[in-house]
Amino acid sequence: MFLGRLFGWLFLFVAVFTASAEAVAALSTGEYTSIATSDILTIITGISPQPTDAIAGQLLLWPAWVSIGLVGVLLIFLCRRKKYKSSFPLRN
Repeated sequence: MFLGRLFGWLFLFVAVFTASAEAVAALSTGEYTSIATSDILTIITGISPQPTDAIAGQLLLWPAWVSIGLVGVLLIFLCRRKKYKSSFPLRN
């Protein structure tokens, strides 16, 4: 669970970083060109992704900060610490 939260926060950090990179690029040129998720996957793996599904193709065209941020938030939510509340307290 700790590694899941750690990777979630790491993905969230990368999403904020890519969003700020897009903001700086948009302010400097005056045009908004987003960094696609497929561009990030190409940078990381060195292979251009070829989606065989229409849904996967649309997800790869999303801005990178959206898709990476969603994965980060999902990991943080799924790997959170759970507090168990019970009506019957445990006895030692």
